[in-house]
Amino acid sequence: MSIMTQMRVLILGLGASGGGAEAAEYYLKLGHSVKIIEPADKRGTEAMMQLLESKGAVFITKDEAMEEAGDADLVVKIPGIPIPYIIKRKAKRTTNDIAALLTDSKTEKMTKIIIAGAKGKTSTASALSDALRSLGVRAAFSEGIGFSAFHLLSDIENDERRYDAIVIEMSLWQIKDTAASLGYVWPRIDIIGVTDTIPIPTSPSDATSEGAMFIGPWVRRLIIPRFLKGKMLFSGIIPKAKVKGYPSLRNPFRNGAGTELAWECIRAMGFRAKDIQAAFRGYKGIPNRLELVAVKDGISFINDSSSVLPLSVSFSMRGMKGTPVHLILGGTDKSHTDISELEAAIDEAVSVTLLSGSLTEKLIPVLHYEDVRFSGPFDRMEDAVRSAYGAALSHRGRRDSSEIILLSPGAYADEHFANEFERGAAFRAAVEAIGASEKG
Repeated sequence: MSIMTQMRVLILGLGASGGGAEAAEYYLKLGHSVKIIEPADKRGTEAMMQLLESKGAVFITKDEAMEEAGDADLVVKIPGIPIPYIIKRKAKRTTNDIAALLTDSKTEKMTKIIIAGAKGKTSTASALSDALRSLGVRAAFSEGIGFSAFHLLSDIENDERRYDAIVIEMSLWQIKDTAASLGYVWPRIDIIGVTDTIPIPTSPSDATSEGAMFIGPWVRRLIIPRFLKGKMLFSGIIPKAKVKGYPSLRNPFRNGAGTELAWECIRAMGFRAKDIQAAFRGYKGIPNRLELVAVKDGISFINDSSSVLPLSVSFSMRGMKGTPVHLILGGTDKSHTDISELEAAIDEAVSVTLLSGSLTEKLIPVLHYEDVRFSGPFDRMEDAVRSAYGAALSHRGRRDSSEIILLSPGAYADEHFANEFERGAAFRAAVEAIGASEKG
């Protein structure tokens, strides 16, 4: 995109996971005029609406949006929110976060890799981007559900980071959304890696399956499981020379979760097999997703900063049953978040430490009402981690058992951090500071 003249941008709501807020902040930073359809139920969104209004956004009703659609230069679709037929008909141009990322002028020369499929996308995309960085390639990782590519695009547009490649994790519904936003003609995609299965078209004229929606002449290399290769070639939508079945016989990571397909993708980029194998040795798992940062005094510090929705907190704690968990949560509410979804996780936690933010402000009265003790809220991660560490040491002293300090906010990070990745980095730094002070 990178258009210097001011555009009139219409955003179709804030979205269940805050994608609309991310889009608004991105286009406002570029100096464009932004209008957003206001939530039907404003409860829980007032803080985010006020923040965006302070930056220049204007909220309008759904009825007003029908009129605005014809005047807007760009209509931005938000995950989970369908485009009304009238708006779609009137819109000059539509996009979503991934379409905007792929068509931006600053990403044009970057190597673009899409990882798609039903399972294993996140582990594959994470391992792939990490290994590329070990090989000297400045690779960005754009996560899938619950994350907006406008985060990454904002960094690129503002020259905050320089990248050589982008690894994009995409679910099948994201493929549908993006294909529609691109008019079913994609920009150049260097590699598409398929983790397990996708619906395969029956012929070049079959445009109904997801496979046909993102596989076409724009793809330079398609790496697909062997059991799908025959069906894909039979469909006729991509030349045989561009399709590779995996795992190859020389793949040292056959049946390895994440690393198997990641190895094939990097091999297709021309790197030597022994160099790729060495690059994977330092991979420690998905950053900010149940990442074990350190173990001190029998206490495990786990970074789950990418947990931005309440349901993610319960999911993260599900695998920790039987071990006392000291939970650090809270942050920014970008949409009408149902905080009742945090209740099970809070009930299971031995102690609760709060990070400051608009969602936390909604949560505190509930904790008081339920007579749940908590520490905070803290603006600084270091203070939150030290508070949780004190609670863990005290509890461990009574039981002489292992403990877990889990950063799983269930909220976005925008009010005190640039994004969830910076929040995770702050957690790691705070844990390191505890270790340094003990040594001193």
